[in-house]
Amino acid sequence: MAFIDDLTLVLDLLILVTTAIFYTALTVWFEISRRDYVRSYSHLREGAVIIGLLGLLLGFFGIWGEITWPINGFPTATSYDLFFFDVLIMLSLLLVAFAVTIRMKLPTHFVGMLGVIIGLGVLFYGFRAYQLGLTKDPFETLLMYMAFGAMAILSYPVTLFVDWFVVGPQVPGADPLPSQPHPSYPKVWMVLIGLFMATVFLAGLASVLYGISTAWAHIGSPP
Repeated sequence: MAFIDDLTLVLDLLILVTTAIFYTALTVWFEISRRDYVRSYSHLREGAVIIGLLGLLLGFFGIWGEITWPINGFPTATSYDLFFFDVLIMLSLLLVAFAVTIRMKLPTHFVGMLGVIIGLGVLFYGFRAYQLGLTKDPFETLLMYMAFGAMAILSYPVTLFVDWFVVGPQVPGADPLPSQPHPSYPKVWMVLIGLFMATVFLAGLASVLYGISTAWAHIGSPP
């Protein structure tokens, strides 16, 4: 049976995901710093659409991979379907859930709570695969999984910020607890948001580096 190699496309989508998240966070934070809450909310909703569409695509490939890779995957590494596509489906769940809650004007911190659990799972998958030397680039793969795992975990404080200071001023009741429309401790939030954006950047960079290596090898010599 022929092998369909879609790994490079998945990595391309991961790069686009990190780009969309980073740019959305940057524009929203900029508008919040100007206390332009209407524009910050508008940018968040637009970014959520793109993030959700990318999440749907990743979910499609995740489900497809779970079904097909055990059948026509590498005969010496059948756990690739678990390693690559389990985490892809979990990431898709986060992205789509975030997009839906934003578009429906619902609190997002429930999604952030799931992000903590999923992030810990991604860290576990990455560490175990590194122990087994599951890929031809184990260190680069480990870095990518660590970065995405940290990004998912740090999404929790980000969703709290979104609920309190982006969605909350526009949608009554969306904030977890009553709060002022602007952060009382901006430096604390700046550190948390900055840490999240740094992990998003590192996740994108790791995806680019791993994607270049994978594309170079797979285009030259398909598995």
